[in-house]
Amino acid sequence: MFTRCDVHVHSRHSDRPSEWYLDRIGAPESFTEPLEIYRLAKSRGMDFVTISDHDSIAGALDIAHLPGTFLASEETVTFPEDGCNLHILVLGVTEAQHRELQRLKRNLYDFRSFARSEGIVHVVAHPLFRVNDRLTLDHIEKILVLFRLFEGINGTRDPRATRLFDAVLSATTPALLAELAERHRLTPDSDPAIPPRYATTGGSDDHGGIYVATTWTETALAGSAAEFLAEIGSGRCRPGGEAGSSLKLARSFQTLAHDYYRAK
Repeated sequence: MFTRCDVHVHSRHSDRPSEWYLDRIGAPESFTEPLEIYRLAKSRGMDFVTISDHDSIAGALDIAHLPGTFLASEETVTFPEDGCNLHILVLGVTEAQHRELQRLKRNLYDFRSFARSEGIVHVVAHPLFRVNDRLTLDHIEKILVLFRLFEGINGTRDPRATRLFDAVLSATTPALLAELAERHRLTPDSDPAIPPRYATTGGSDDHGGIYVATTWTETALAGSAAEFLAEIGSGRCRPGGEAGSSLKLARSFQTLAHDYYRAK
């Protein structure tokens, strides 16, 4: 038996786009109503439902009164030394914790320290995606030291990036991790000798209400959202469902363009 949840999905509250072309024309990243996401997720077999809007828990709050939900968001977090941005999913946060994460997100190291101290499940989303075109090999080395949870299947991104990063995780031995930690003067997220060193999640990253819950994170049977999140936090999870493709991404943008035109 298992438990499933699409932990990466967007609603109309993702209204501050990270994609430059959407920002330029003033279009949000989604028009999907939170209640529609909940309906789709439950009808497609999800045991728990959340919404991870960009830098906002508003979508998750809209469905927080419904059974089997928890608060989440996709935060844009910055390496303070050079301004490189990274997207990090935070799962099971409280409103107070989210306010503090918002305050700290301009410094990835402070953000990560607070998330760890509070026991907040945090996952690096699409780790090879260049959010603001500044991601380098140095940043990849740093996140391998700093984090242990990464998005393994993204429902809209090219699966070749997933396979490449999976190979990187598999090749990162305790000795290599110790070397990277020393090189960048960082403390590893956990003891590299104790498995699982890394774990991966899955999420649809849906923006158009089309692919909700076609990709998910799976754990052993969990009786509550707290139990489900504890399984993920301990690395006892795996991604499932469909990976992305150029066709899926194009269809998502077509839907978004149609919704934007209709709204205007």
